[in-house]
Parts: sequence; C-alpha cells; structure tokens
Amino acid sequence: MKLLRNGRIAALAAFGGALAAGLAGCSSSGSTQSPTAQITQIGPTSAYYGPVLTKPYGLPSGTFSATSGGTESIKAPAKGDLTLVFYGFTHCDDDCPTTMADISAAWRGLPKAEQSRITVDVVTTDPWRDTVPVLSAWLARFDLPSSTGLTASWDVIHDSGTAVGVDVEKPTVMSGDYQVTHGLQVLGYTSDGKAHIEWLVEDITVPQLRADFARILSGAPIE
Repeated sequence: MKLLRNGRIAALAAFGGALAAGLAGCSSSGSTQSPTAQITQIGPTSAYYGPVLTKPYGLPSGTFSATSGGTESIKAPAKGDLTLVFYGFTHCDDDCPTTMADISAAWRGLPKAEQSRITVDVVTTDPWRDTVPVLSAWLARFDLPSSTGLTASWDVIHDSGTAVGVDVEKPTVMSGDYQVTHGLQVLGYTSDGKAHIEWLVEDITVPQLRADFARILSGAPIE
C-alpha cells in the first residue's frame, strides 16, 4: 500500500505559523488532488486539539444501506451529543483500522453516560467489496456499539465525501487486494447539523481525542 498525502493546510491562529493537517489515504496508484479544503485554525487560541473549521461542513448527503438494518441518511445528533463521520474501507491495511481503534480507545475511556452520547457513522469508500455484512463484521472488531456502517453506489459515496472535504478516488485497477485513495479526517458533528471540528488520528493522541470528545459533550463551544 502506498500512503498518499495531499495538501490540506491548517493555518495557525497565532505566531504566524502554518501546519500541514495531512489529508492522507490508501492507494494502489498515483497521487490525486484533494478537494478545496476549508480554512482551519489550531493553536494557542483554540481549546481543542483537533483543527476547528472556520467554515463548518453540512451533513453528508445521500441515502445509504446501513448495518443497523434498512436504509438511512446521516443525521445530526441530539442537542449536546456528538456524531463522528469517517470514510474508510475494510481492506485498508493500516490507516483505517488505526483510526477506528483510536476512536474506540478514546470512547472507552469516557464515562458510560458520555459514551452513550456519541455515535459513529462509517461510510465505505469501497462499495464493491464492502457489503453490509462485511462492514458489520469489520466494525465488530472495534467494540463501538454506537457505530454504523454505511454503503451506497459509488456516485453517492463520492459526492457525499466531496461535499464535506473528504477526497475519495475510484481505483483505476480493481483486481487483487486493491486499495482506495481517501481522506482520513474524522468529522465531528453537533446538533446543528454542522461539522465544526475534525481530527486526523496520526496527528493527535488518544488522550487528546478523548479530551476533545469530553469537552464537546460538556457543552463548551467549538472555537
């Protein structure tokens, strides 16, 4: 697997610095260009470890077949709660399982009452292999009872990802253990139906991720 890194940039709020936030993905072919990224801020003026989006994303569009049964769209959580949205696939060698494992570890360290207020929606970037049963079995590895796997046609997946700044590229070769280029950011949605924050797990520790989850659930503004 070749690890790709595209040019998603986070601007530091102070000290005039710049940080490469690192849109990454898995691919069996050459690099691709990511969609236009939202401007982000991170640094001393933010209480969060993850970049705060100055122009929040809306909810991903589309109707998906879900591991919870039937079809559904991605919805905003209840007031005060948090929904995480991640695009990935089950044949990903390392980045996707690492992301899910870190989310799970951060989630397990929260009090039970807070755990119940977080939902995780995982949209496959590989609808050709990731059927609902395959997604269900893969998600079971991460001990996240509130997680739901979602699949749809390629066009629905691609368009929904593009709308929220997640690069999703169709493989040029679809034989053998092919890989799929996709963004690895985890989007955090609140009850207004907006993602005001995102995380890239390779740039954040599990305790930091857990601290961000807890702060959002406490009702603190995301800024």
